[in-house]
Amino acid sequence: MATWDEVRQWRADAVGQVGDHLVARRNLVVGLQDELDGSKPAGWAGEAAEAADNDLRTRRQGLEELASRLSAAVKVIDDTEHAVRELVVRVEAVEDQAARNGMRIVNGEVVAEGGGFLTTVVLQAEVQATLAQATAIDSELDSVLQGIRSGEIDDAGATTLADAAAAGEDHVTDEQRHRDLLEKYQVRTDATTTWPSGLTGWLAEQAGFSKEQVTEAEAAMLDDLQARKGLLGVKEFADLRQDALHVAEGRFEGKGLTDGHADAFRHAYWNALMTQRYGEEWAGEFATAHERNPSSHPVPVGMDLHNNEVGREIARANPDASPEELASLVEQAVKDGRMVVIDNDDTLVPSNEVNPGETRDTRNNPWPTDNPGRGDDRDPGRPSAKPDQY
Repeated sequence: MATWDEVRQWRADAVGQVGDHLVARRNLVVGLQDELDGSKPAGWAGEAAEAADNDLRTRRQGLEELASRLSAAVKVIDDTEHAVRELVVRVEAVEDQAARNGMRIVNGEVVAEGGGFLTTVVLQAEVQATLAQATAIDSELDSVLQGIRSGEIDDAGATTLADAAAAGEDHVTDEQRHRDLLEKYQVRTDATTTWPSGLTGWLAEQAGFSKEQVTEAEAAMLDDLQARKGLLGVKEFADLRQDALHVAEGRFEGKGLTDGHADAFRHAYWNALMTQRYGEEWAGEFATAHERNPSSHPVPVGMDLHNNEVGREIARANPDASPEELASLVEQAVKDGRMVVIDNDDTLVPSNEVNPGETRDTRNNPWPTDNPGRGDDRDPGRPSAKPDQY
C-alpha cells in the first residue's frame, strides 16, 4: 500500500509523458501494416518463397501481439493519468483542510496541533480513503502490466495490426468493467442450515417437499412466509422458482444454464416473478440472501446479483405484465446486453458480447468452494421486508 509521503509525490504529467511515448510506439507499429501486406513479391514461388512466407507469418504474429500489448499499455496509462490527476487534487484538499485547522499529516496519521476531535476523525477517514484510492490505482495498473508481461493480453485472433491494437484496448476495458461489477455486486457470506427443519420439516416431507441447504437469512424469510401463509404459501414460492427454471431451459436453446445466457435469464425472470408476487423489497432481500452461501465464488455471485437487479427493474417497469410477457421482456434484456454472463476468461461481460453456448463451461470446470475473501464484503444485515399481500 502506498504511503502518504509517496502519494504526495505522484505527478499526473509524468504519467502522461509515459503515455505519449507509448502512443508514438504503438502508432509506429500499427503503421507497418502496408509494409507487411506488400512484403511478398507477386509470382514468387518455390522453397525460398515458402520459407520467407513462414518467416513473414511469424513476424506478423509478433507485431500483432506487440500492437495489442502496446495498446493495452496506452489505455491503462491514460486511465492512470486521469486517476492520478484526481487523486492529487484530493491530496491537496485534505492537506489544505488540515492546515486550516492547525493539523498536519505525518506518515498517514493526522497530528492534531489544534482543532477538535471530530475534525481529526473526519480528516483521518479522508486520509484513509485517499490512500485506498491510491492503492486501487496502483493495483489496476499493476494488473494490466502483469497481463502484458505474462502474455495474457494478446491479439485475440486479430488479422491486422489495427484490430490487434483495438483488442488490447478492449482487454483493459473489459477487465476494468469486471472489477467494477465485482466491487458493486458482492455480499457477505452467511451460515447455512437445513430447511425446513423440525416438525415443519417432517410435515413438508410427508407433503412431498425435499429439504435443502439454505442460508440462515433465507431460512428466516421462508419461516416468516410459512407463518403468514402456511405450507401452501411455501409451495407457491417453490413453484415460482421451479417455473423460472423450466422457462429458462427453453430460452437460448438451454445454452448456458450455469453462468451463461439461460442462467442470466433464469435469475432475472425469477426475480421479476418474485417482485410481482411479493414486492420488490422482499424479492431483493431474498435474492440477496440466496447469494450469501459461503461456497459460492465471487464471480458468479456478482453475475447473479446484477441480473437479479435487472429482473426486478423489469417487473417494476411492467407491473401488469403477464408471466409470458415478463419472460419475453427478460429474454430481450439478455439479447440487448443488459445482463452479464461469464466468458471463458472468467470475466463478467455484457450478455450481447458473447454468443450463447460460448460462455464458461462451469459444469466441467467448477468454481472453488473455499472463498475466504467474501467475509469482507457488504453486510446486508438481517432481512426485514414483509411480503406483499400477506
